[in-house]
Amino acid sequence: MAGPPPPSAPWTAPPPPPPSWAPRPPKPHRRRVWIYLLVGSVVVILGLAIASGTIWINKVKPPIDATNDYLRDISNGDYQAAFDQLCARERVDGSPRSLADTVHRIVVLGVDNYEVSPFDVHIDGNRATVKADLSPGIGGGDSGDVRIRLQKIDGTWRPCGGRFGFVDAPLTSRSA
Repeated sequence: MAGPPPPSAPWTAPPPPPPSWAPRPPKPHRRRVWIYLLVGSVVVILGLAIASGTIWINKVKPPIDATNDYLRDISNGDYQAAFDQLCARERVDGSPRSLADTVHRIVVLGVDNYEVSPFDVHIDGNRATVKADLSPGIGGGDSGDVRIRLQKIDGTWRPCGGRFGFVDAPLTSRSA
């Protein structure tokens, strides 16, 4: 006779019922794109600042320095040194005395103080025009803004053009 039927798979307990609260699903990993955009923006801004500073130092500063040197000699009354800075064309028919006379016509009592504007420099190849404010000497008098024309000759910026470099004298006049 046949024996008992083959045993079936062993009996296991049914799985436990799910808990009444469900555990939170794992948090999705968010990419922080904003930090990459922020760092990239800062790098671009710094790059532009460095590039513009380099351009300013190489292009705009040399004519400003030449104007400061020229006006410093005039302010100190050293018209010979100022005259020596002029281009050859300006020195042909002039002298340090005629330079002094021109300066005294622009500012009645001479130049005691001056200020060169770094924001009003116009460069066109080897020519530049720089705006300067000539302040009156001791005792008052007129002062005003003048433009000084410079030319780059053999790598050196020199006052050249107008009358001893002075293009217009003065652009604006103020009374003390």
